[in-house]
Amino acid sequence: MKILHVLLCRGPFPAFKFGGTERVVWSLATAQKQQGHEVKFLMRPHDVRPEGTLFYDKRKTFNQQITDWPDVVHFHCAFTGELDKPFVCTEHANADEAKQYARNTIFISQRHANNHHSDCYVYNGLDWSEYGQPSLESNSNYVHFLGKATVRHKNLTGAAKIAKKAGEKLAVLGGKRFELGKKGYLNFDINIDFKGMVGGNEKFTIIRQSKALLFPVRWHEPFGLAITESLFLGTPVIGTPFGSLPEIITQPEMGLLTTDYNEMVDALKHLDRFDRKVCHQVARDVFNADVMAQQYQGMYEKVLNGEYLNKVAPYSTESLLDLLPVTELT
Repeated sequence: MKILHVLLCRGPFPAFKFGGTERVVWSLATAQKQQGHEVKFLMRPHDVRPEGTLFYDKRKTFNQQITDWPDVVHFHCAFTGELDKPFVCTEHANADEAKQYARNTIFISQRHANNHHSDCYVYNGLDWSEYGQPSLESNSNYVHFLGKATVRHKNLTGAAKIAKKAGEKLAVLGGKRFELGKKGYLNFDINIDFKGMVGGNEKFTIIRQSKALLFPVRWHEPFGLAITESLFLGTPVIGTPFGSLPEIITQPEMGLLTTDYNEMVDALKHLDRFDRKVCHQVARDVFNADVMAQQYQGMYEKVLNGEYLNKVAPYSTESLLDLLPVTELT
């Protein structure tokens, strides 16, 4: 099968630091090649692009740029227009307003799909060969937060409160001690170690040595690569039961999901109840790129046979970015 991925990111691709969608698409394309498919990309121009990439021109329609090469086109952005080739769209984010999606839209968790009035989803997977081996023991003095520190619904503020109450240092991967701009902030908490936008082996080492991922998000997380990356490297997850999290943290040995910060503090004080080996095994076996590629192939085959992936076009009636409620520390 000839597969053309449309990904309109502005940064380098493949992404070696932050860039969750870029990392997923690269893992997907790598697995598809290993399974015998031919893969190309349509992307914005950048110095770091795979050989053979087609460059997006906003002055032209997608039909004018796709060429006759692909059997199927896989958009990693919203697309509701007409195309001469069979196509699917993966929606990687939550709706920020009322909107409608193409009938061949795929979401990235069951809850993510349901929130957009769909039942079509494929879990994100990663190429775990890049990550090295997990640590099945942790002798560190910290837990970690993985996500953009400036994004309110990722809830660094809550994570900092929980870690401090539990007597744990907090390593933040995804932000600096101060940020300028519209979402800027300044944080003087000496209990927090801001690592910046780290990636590659430095990121993997910090996660591998951590006691746990603290992930008290306050929105319906579409998927959460931070969760599966941390699990693969052996760290249990302490977070909220919003969005995809109950679909990923499926065994009590993998972590605790609760809306009560007090219960999260207690979990951090009793981390021996969790099993780092189980965390690793579930992430390795369920959320890997080969499984993801096989599931997407099934979606491609449906649209190539003229079928729609959704009975009706998925849609949202409102923004899904509002903060969800939690119970603060007592």
